[in-house]
Amino acid sequence: MSKLKNNYYLNILNGVFQVIALNLATSFAGLFLKRLNAGDNLVSLFNSLPAFFSIIAIFIGGIILTSTKNKKRTTSFAFFITRSFYLLMALVPFLSPAYRAFIFVILYGAMNFPNSIAVFLWQSYFADIFPPGEREQYLSIRNSVSTIAGTATTLVAGFLLTTLSNSKSQLIAIYQLIFVLAFVFGLLEVITLLMHKNKKSSFAEITTENNRISINFLKMLPKQRKYLIFIVTVVIFHFTWQMGWPLFLTYEVDYLHTNEFWASIISTINGLAMAYGYRFWGRFSKQKGNSIALTVASMGMAFAPFMYAMSTKINHVAYFVVITGLSVSGVMLLLLNSLYEVAPQENRTSYIAFYNLVTNITLVIAPWVGMKLYQLTTIKTALVIVGVLRFLSGLLFILRHKRA
Repeated sequence: MSKLKNNYYLNILNGVFQVIALNLATSFAGLFLKRLNAGDNLVSLFNSLPAFFSIIAIFIGGIILTSTKNKKRTTSFAFFITRSFYLLMALVPFLSPAYRAFIFVILYGAMNFPNSIAVFLWQSYFADIFPPGEREQYLSIRNSVSTIAGTATTLVAGFLLTTLSNSKSQLIAIYQLIFVLAFVFGLLEVITLLMHKNKKSSFAEITTENNRISINFLKMLPKQRKYLIFIVTVVIFHFTWQMGWPLFLTYEVDYLHTNEFWASIISTINGLAMAYGYRFWGRFSKQKGNSIALTVASMGMAFAPFMYAMSTKINHVAYFVVITGLSVSGVMLLLLNSLYEVAPQENRTSYIAFYNLVTNITLVIAPWVGMKLYQLTTIKTALVIVGVLRFLSGLLFILRHKRA
């Protein structure tokens, strides 16, 4: 078997283990936080704190990248540290009830420090081992297969959380077991990543000693016009995207009175839509180009806040989540594909890191802005405002397509 084909199958398997671990640990993290009696401020912190740690990690990650001689091994180690946080989360219920929610938020946020290093190193490593023109196909297949596996995982976990617990203490105990199981699948994820074969190629990154975010790097940005226009558009779009996250959780729990089982049903429908969406958008972008496909997908995401505002029961969310699932899969896939298109081959990791940096800066601020809108108005008014802003930010991708 060729190295490329070997990496292709390992990449899919790695994606499956990764999504299973992530879905077990994070799909119900917001509900777990609510079960620990968290208030609005902790919910906002829960959404924004991970980005703060990501910002720090991206600068340190650049130093790590230039000093490492084995990108695959360094990436694998960063993922291992990240998954180890799941074991610490499993220990949170043993703490005093007065501090449980706060400590969980701190752990959840701090976990993003090694995770951010792992993610942008993996994005760089992925671009090194798969050729341009085929990355879109390999990434869409990986995402599609792993999303199906993750969706099934979430459905089963939600069913078990709901049916096996007769009290709040039993529910929390099941959460602890799920965190431990997430760590086990995280180990399998690391093992399959280490099994990838390094491949020397003409499209691999050209790395220099300046492959990090620095003053010199920032001075060079105006010369990369397509990349800079892309970054400005992405910053505005991400801000409006992230504003809605704490509002959705608050609305589902406090107004629609969801539980773990309904959360798993919604996640399942969303996951199936995303699994189909990855393949659909992969084909669509190949025919129409990433820019046009990204514009269409981003506009679809604007409907979610309006639909939440119109929902009076939790099952209503399940009706429209197909649209949002299709749209989100397109945005996630096409943003990365577009990033690969506009990032130069020389010191590509720096451009990937800067992309992650600016999107995490918006994530530090955006959830607080969204929650402040809710506190100043009403939950439905805040959702409508976010929907309008998402629609306007989606239009920017059309302007970017014309200007780039």
